[in-house]
Amino acid sequence: MDSAQPAARPGAVVGILAFAGIVAAITQTLVVPLIAELPVLLDTSASNASWVITATLLAAAVATPVAGRLGDMFGKRRMLLASLLPLVVGS
Repeated sequence: MDSAQPAARPGAVVGILAFAGIVAAITQTLVVPLIAELPVLLDTSASNASWVITATLLAAAVATPVAGRLGDMFGKRRMLLASLLPLVVGS
């Protein structure tokens, strides 16, 4: 065993990934209670306001496989941290 590498902690990794998954799910559903109020808040029609929800789900559907591939190429930890930055800024 090489002493330069830290010991693997699979429990911590699973915990962090589970937490990240829960945060992503909550972030995607935060707008649902506002559906009835979105047209008034955004001063637009109900059909235009529904694109707020559609856009977040569409962005997640596109970003998930792209982030997975980039994680294979550049490292999963690096991509998880890079994904965390827009989440924090957007929140």
